[in-house]
Amino acid sequence: MSGISVTTSYLAGGTLLPNTFIDQYMIKANGEYVKVYVYLLHLVTQGQSFSISCLADLLELTERDILRALNYWEKEGLITMSKSGETITSIDLLPISNQKAPVSVPVQEEDSSTEPAPAAKILPALRTLSPIQIQEKNNDKTFSFLLYIAETYIGKPLNHNDINILCYFYDDLSMSSELIEYLIDYCVSNGKKSFRYMQSVALAWYEKGITDVESAKSDSSSYRKDYYKVMHAFGLNTNPAPAQLEYLKRWLDTEHFELELVIEACNRTIDSINKASFKYANSILKRWKDNQVHTLNDVKTFESKHKPAQTKKNQGNNQFHNFTQRDYDFEDIEKRYIQKINHDIKEG
Repeated sequence: MSGISVTTSYLAGGTLLPNTFIDQYMIKANGEYVKVYVYLLHLVTQGQSFSISCLADLLELTERDILRALNYWEKEGLITMSKSGETITSIDLLPISNQKAPVSVPVQEEDSSTEPAPAAKILPALRTLSPIQIQEKNNDKTFSFLLYIAETYIGKPLNHNDINILCYFYDDLSMSSELIEYLIDYCVSNGKKSFRYMQSVALAWYEKGITDVESAKSDSSSYRKDYYKVMHAFGLNTNPAPAQLEYLKRWLDTEHFELELVIEACNRTIDSINKASFKYANSILKRWKDNQVHTLNDVKTFESKHKPAQTKKNQGNNQFHNFTQRDYDFEDIEKRYIQKINHDIKEG
């Protein structure tokens, strides 16, 4: 998969975070958005490219978090993104000094501005609690039990930052102890023991209005269900391997192909090469996407337009059209051909 290039007119040689960004943008932005922007600055200085999935793993966020952050900074006018269809191909970081300072904008006008701004205000800010405040939380028997549960799942004592995020779930997001326990179980079961990753999942649930375990299970099962439907289309009854999971995330979460379209690509892969191949299916989906094919009906329309119009022409112009085809015994022909070769060798 080709990487997304990052360019800017900043001078290279260091990761520069302008004071204007801190004064005018950082304070009102969601902390995860800031983390994504700062890492983009770092990528520029290193001259590196990246993919959405790799950046999500690196920053311990979900791919949806990364896309939300990029859309937010584009709305704020700090980056521009080039796309091929829905796929981001490059990102250009704009000099902040050239942007209009939003200091004079009244608070009332911000409420009716761009879409991501209200979303950033809805999410409660992550507070940094002092050691004394965290020690006081241990007096809460419910929270103390959650701390024990978390350490049991993680397999080691939690550090100050981990406990701080656990407090954030409990106090600021108002998650029940049962929901927090399921959150930890869900993330650890998927190989993610980082509390930063758990925070991303918790915020996604918060935005969806998920407040109980049953709703969380329903959300996570529907998420997994689509993955397993694709695996079953390939005739695979196992959990997806990391490389396969990367394809599934790209198709369903990043590029947002319809599930039916992905399954159709899998079926065509099996029909063509008689085996499961994520790479082959990806080539089919890429061709459809490049030709603006988004649904099964689009596939039919696309194929009808590109179907070879050769049959009727041949029927009208081919002088051998009425020739009566004979039935040949190709096995007998091959046998006689081999016998002739052996005879010629002996005669020679």
